[in-house]
Amino acid sequence: MGFKAYVDDIVEAVVTTAKGMRITARYGVDAKEEVTQQYPEERRETDDRFRGILHNDIARCTSCTMCAKVCPVDCITLESVRGADKKLVLVSYDINVMRCMYCGLCVEVCPPKSLVHSGDYEKALFNRGDFTLHFVHEDGDAIKARVAKQVAEAAAKAAEAAKVTAPAAANVPKSDLSAVAPEGAKAEPEKKA
Repeated sequence: MGFKAYVDDIVEAVVTTAKGMRITARYGVDAKEEVTQQYPEERRETDDRFRGILHNDIARCTSCTMCAKVCPVDCITLESVRGADKKLVLVSYDINVMRCMYCGLCVEVCPPKSLVHSGDYEKALFNRGDFTLHFVHEDGDAIKARVAKQVAEAAAKAAEAAKVTAPAAANVPKSDLSAVAPEGAKAEPEKKA
């Protein structure tokens, strides 16, 4: 490397530094060209398609378990029991934010669209246990006991209704039963004594 190449390198370094300082000076002096946000006071607006922390609207959730089945890292856990009206009742719904990779598969597959990505992107905590979000705030055992009581009451009502209809059917004469027989079923001929 000769003296000319050495001088050319110095000149190039000075010119490049001058270009950078010109841009810095323009943003530093001109108040209209403000690019820095004062973070805690001014928060960044997220885009519509931003994948933030997951949120589940429990009132709309049908406990279908599709989100838990499709999650590639198993960060969603839920437990449900069948209620008296044959619908599933959520006992627990938890999302481990530390495991979530924000892929959005669970949001896409949710039939009632109760699971969404929120615009929240701040989740700095001190304890690892705080990174698990619990969406059902009632005790799981209390929910199970309440649902079991409702199922038992519904079964008792059904048994009582069956007792009421059974004696009424027993008092119907056989000739009337043949008239009520379903189509295609042959009525039994009455035996003569």
